[in-house]
Amino acid sequence: MDPAIFLDRDGTLVPDDANAGIPARVTLCDGAAASLRRLRDAGFRLVVATNQGGVARGRFTESDVDAVHAKLSELIDQQTGLKRTIERYYYCPFHPKGIIPEYTREHPWRKPRAGMLTQAAQDMELDLERSWLIGDSPRDVAAGRTAGLRTILVSRDRTRIADAAADYSAATLAEAVEIVLRHRDETTASLAGARAIATKPRTTTRRVRQERDSERMRRAFKELTEEIRALRLRRSESSAMRLTAMGLQLVAIFVFAVALLNLGDIQAFERWTLAAAMIQLVTITMLLFDRQ
Repeated sequence: MDPAIFLDRDGTLVPDDANAGIPARVTLCDGAAASLRRLRDAGFRLVVATNQGGVARGRFTESDVDAVHAKLSELIDQQTGLKRTIERYYYCPFHPKGIIPEYTREHPWRKPRAGMLTQAAQDMELDLERSWLIGDSPRDVAAGRTAGLRTILVSRDRTRIADAAADYSAATLAEAVEIVLRHRDETTASLAGARAIATKPRTTTRRVRQERDSERMRRAFKELTEEIRALRLRRSESSAMRLTAMGLQLVAIFVFAVALLNLGDIQAFERWTLAAAMIQLVTITMLLFDRQ
């Protein structure tokens, strides 16, 4: 599933004025096309979600809305050099205070409701958790918040900014795009860091365990070597029983070394330790008899 940028139309991409239903008079806000190109290059799919209550109020028709969107796409694609820079347009022609009966009512697509956004996510298989809404009014922000999007209000009006309570605010669409891209880069860096942190302890722990086991083995063999050397020095003056006891002593040391190598398995450690203790007990008994 892909991330998307949901864009309000009037006041965000085009000036919010009385020419909203006249295709021939459509103009883009300054820097809009360049901003959209940056979003597309960053891997976002672009969707317009706009209230068009002017249809319900009798100012223009749905055909006019479609013609405006066709003109808007033409202008944007000419400036971005892309095809279908904006992938889809969703609009709501309904308004509870309209004068055209079939459009005079509330509708789940009308912002601040989130109907257009959730419908687009379903139609286009979009990942809302990684998506954003950019608009110029508190109702845009409310719709985005309801849909689970991160939101940016494009406005210089402090009262509007306070009323909207968006995640971020920007003076222009270009500034809003900077916020989106900066957040994306920070998220990517955080994920990479988390993966490194998650991998490092496992590697470090494995290395420490291997070094600890190797050190135990070295100590055990060192002790065994010293015992063998001592045994050779005393062999000429030792009795047969004492020589046997010394051999058992070496076996006890080796068995205890094996026990140390099994510290991670408590049951195995206990078994090997008990075996070493029994061999040591036999060794002590033989030495006592030899002394007598």
